[in-house]
Amino acid sequence: MRYYRVIIRTKDGSVLIPNFNGKPGFTPVPYSSDLSTYTSLNAGASTYDIGGANPAALKIEMDIALTPMDGALPTSFIRIWGIGLGEISQASNLANLNIEIYAGMSKGLPLANPAQSGLIARGQIFNSFGNMIGVNQTLDIFVGTLGSSASSNQTTANPNTASTLPAPTGTFDAPANIVFQWQAGQPLLSPLVNTLQTAYPQYSIVGAVHEGLVWSGAAVTGYYSTLKQFAQYLRQKSLSIIGGYAPASAPGSYPGVGLSLFNNTFIVSDGTTQTTPKQIQFIDLIGQPTWVDSFSVQCACVLRADIHVGDYIALPDTAGVTTAGSNSQYFNPTPGTGVYDSLKTGSIFSGTFQVTNVRHVGDSRSPDPVAWVTTLDMILASNVVTSVVQTLPVIAKGSS
Repeated sequence: MRYYRVIIRTKDGSVLIPNFNGKPGFTPVPYSSDLSTYTSLNAGASTYDIGGANPAALKIEMDIALTPMDGALPTSFIRIWGIGLGEISQASNLANLNIEIYAGMSKGLPLANPAQSGLIARGQIFNSFGNMIGVNQTLDIFVGTLGSSASSNQTTANPNTASTLPAPTGTFDAPANIVFQWQAGQPLLSPLVNTLQTAYPQYSIVGAVHEGLVWSGAAVTGYYSTLKQFAQYLRQKSLSIIGGYAPASAPGSYPGVGLSLFNNTFIVSDGTTQTTPKQIQFIDLIGQPTWVDSFSVQCACVLRADIHVGDYIALPDTAGVTTAGSNSQYFNPTPGTGVYDSLKTGSIFSGTFQVTNVRHVGDSRSPDPVAWVTTLDMILASNVVTSVVQTLPVIAKGSS
């Protein structure tokens, strides 16, 4: 069964519960790990329980996109159907509160995998409004503050904190305190960690970069109003240091340093330290992988929470004609060879790819299989991999 869980918290960490003890609207209840504002599960059930899904759960629609900080930073949203008038009247009060969104599949259907369910976004509510058109009553929630990633957590690790952190970005009118100083002969990670810890001390940092990213010129100092500006500088400068004046853009070439954010943690990676690829099974796919841009491939899977920006995935191996440059496979156009039949049950792409964008799209009550999917944009894994690790190393722990 399709699984979702939405938790909205007040600034003191309490969970907002609708119609608590028959009281219309939202009631703050002291935090507990088994409390949810909205969920598809019966009380006390988990995604691993047979019969744990509630067939009368409210319908939810979602569109949640996660991207590197140097790319477009979308505002994600969810819509809850069938809410009460009390929730509609209090909808505007949800602005700036914290929200956590979990999704995936719960046990029940033959191919459902509860192990792939989990947190897909954590952030601040940018805006919220209730609506009533005819017999339809909905609550729309937009996630993201001042362009921050939908996965950025505005609270510390302690759920009982009395205040929220500032959004981890900044604007030109209210610039963030991002000051980057790079000394001659200094590896990139040291000044990068100093910059992020100074501006956002509550956030942890994990990752690894190319050992050749060492500044060779005179000391430089940069001032950045937003995280997007800083992330763009990191990408461009790292590409020029490793790739020279005209860095290569062919499949598998060095991608540059990427900065992303998930679950209160900055992730710094340039593809040289590769995490163990997650194997995508053919039964996980919704349709075939396909080209989406130059050197970029996209696949759709049943909605899952265990793949993030910067992760590596392995598409299923299958027989076919493989090109070395793109690692793609094509149908043999020669009639009568039987190749068409053998490729109907296999992926036309295979190999290891790095995930560049993740988008979760869902409609919990739609019968269409493409109404509950995670789409992954990927590039071919870098040719300059120096090590493979289970998880990226922790560089710095947040002060929370």
